[in-house]
Amino acid sequence: MPIQEVLTRRLNLQDAHFELENVGAKESGTIISPSFRGMRDSERQRRIWDALHEEYGRESVHRVGTLLAFTPEEWEIDIGADAEAAG
Repeated sequence: MPIQEVLTRRLNLQDAHFELENVGAKESGTIISPSFRGMRDSERQRRIWDALHEEYGRESVHRVGTLLAFTPEEWEIDIGADAEAAG
């Protein structure tokens, strides 16, 4: 089962958007969902990896690379504008 389906189902993600790419034998990328609101980064990562381990077992570490989780608001931050304002 694809990573997107596993995480959407197991984490009950609402309005999830995935930007994944294959890096060697692993899939890596970003997950954007309002379901991550109110969670610290460490909680997001723990929940993601718990779900992957439950679904894929030991294979999860060979199948999945880096996954970063964002809320829609975090994903839409314009870093270029922030750098110009600071500089």
